[in-house]
Amino acid sequence: MFHQTASRLSRIKQITAVLVRHRLNHFTEKREAKASGAAKPDMSRVGRRFRAALEELGPTFVKFGQIMSTRPDLLPPKFTAELVGLQDDVAPMPEKMAISVIEKSLGRSIDDVFSEFDRKPIASASIAQVHRARTRDGREVAVKVQRPNARAAIIQDLDLLGILARLLDRVVEASGIITTKAIVGEFEIALLRELDFHREAQMIARFRKQAEGQNYYVVPDVYLELCSSDVIVMEFMRGSRIDALKPHHNRRKIAQNIISGAFHQIFIHGLFHADPHPGNSFILDDNRLVLIDFGSVGEISYAMRETLAVLVLAIGTRDADAAARLLYRIGTTDARVSLHHLRDACAGLFDQFFRDTSKISEINATDLLAELLDLAARFKIRIASEYMLVSRAGATLEGVIRQLDPEIPILELAKPLVHGLLEERFALGEFGDTALRNMLRARDLLKEMPTALSQVMMDLESGRLQIRAEIPHIEKLRRSIDAMGLTVFAGLVACGLITGSLFLLSNVKAEVWGIPVVPIVCLWLASLIFGVVLGRQVLAPRLPRISMAKILDRWTESERS
Repeated sequence: MFHQTASRLSRIKQITAVLVRHRLNHFTEKREAKASGAAKPDMSRVGRRFRAALEELGPTFVKFGQIMSTRPDLLPPKFTAELVGLQDDVAPMPEKMAISVIEKSLGRSIDDVFSEFDRKPIASASIAQVHRARTRDGREVAVKVQRPNARAAIIQDLDLLGILARLLDRVVEASGIITTKAIVGEFEIALLRELDFHREAQMIARFRKQAEGQNYYVVPDVYLELCSSDVIVMEFMRGSRIDALKPHHNRRKIAQNIISGAFHQIFIHGLFHADPHPGNSFILDDNRLVLIDFGSVGEISYAMRETLAVLVLAIGTRDADAAARLLYRIGTTDARVSLHHLRDACAGLFDQFFRDTSKISEINATDLLAELLDLAARFKIRIASEYMLVSRAGATLEGVIRQLDPEIPILELAKPLVHGLLEERFALGEFGDTALRNMLRARDLLKEMPTALSQVMMDLESGRLQIRAEIPHIEKLRRSIDAMGLTVFAGLVACGLITGSLFLLSNVKAEVWGIPVVPIVCLWLASLIFGVVLGRQVLAPRLPRISMAKILDRWTESERS
């Protein structure tokens, strides 16, 4: 226990030193903003410092930053844009350590498993590194080895983050979107899954099976008999990096394959690569995309895929009413949301992006999606993490395509796929935009009405129908009554102590050095209780909990200005 506490304190000291070294404190930001004449701190500059600090703090914080980069509902857009650039390249571990992990994990000598093993890794990250090898039966493979100390270091940091989250939840007012504990919990689940190489190997097998029969992307074969919790052995594939394509590569065809592959994963199967950045993929000579490193994957149900398809339709037809209803449906909220106000906000957003119809092909889909998610955050709508992973994957893929050619019209390339998706889902034929909007609204109404009516009838029949009335300030009144009762109780206790001390003072001669001890102690307790109650009544209204909602609102407003 003492060792664990000392270890935590040492890590906290290290984290604090890194944050101070990168000047990540409120006073530095305010001083620099004042020096530059700005009303608010430059969030891009703060984001760059935060990114550098996370990279220095190690794998847990790098992964945390990568996940937070997908949450524009929690952080300002400029801040998340900086976190997207987080790098996970570190020095490789010693070759003896890598070989020891492989042999211990597989229970055999490395020479018994591989006829060739390149001791110099071809890639190295904070959690694992990759070696090229050849099995005894002649298959050329890539061997992914987990660092032996990675799991312990990550679990220690997760423990610290959990403690910090619980402390923050005690002093930070809930924003109405998500709590600090929930953010850390979501991150912990994602990171522990990435540490589970058994799960990743199974995911590779599933992706390879679903990739059969299409010509957009390729998934290497995985040899499950050689995989363990610390080692993954898969087919070794050669290709070109996105930033080092050969002259014969067709950039437009590559972009089309990337878009088609994403649609195939998300809308056909619902299982998709959630982090397809250039380091996790490369291009074959026939312009197909090769996906590797399946530590971060997403999975959405058929109902989610259908809802996502309808949302794509609503955005494509600029139907603000349908988009507002879908945002409300796919999210959760703790407060009532005005659909009229949300619809008007969606209409304003669509007008901003689609005002110039001659430049529709130049629209940045990532910016549009980020603005839509930011809109949901402003209305205190919490979007499910599955949809956020889709957003992250889409933003990454758009970045890859822009790297291929900034002038590629992404929406034009995606249009045939959207039409095919809609024809498959709705058999629309040649419907116009007006007919599509009307059909969308009627479909939603008809789909939801039977369920809603059945629920009401069953609740009536069973006597469980409840009508909830919300009275403004009722919670404040309840807290006031509780405080009054506590104050009266404390006052009675204090009065009893005072009365008892006076009685003892006149009838009991228990003295130490001439001082009546018992009455003095009773009077001290009475004054202590009186002081605590008085302080609570006077100071509590002046010491509100920190409101994250207000902080987020200020950040958002500063971003817009």
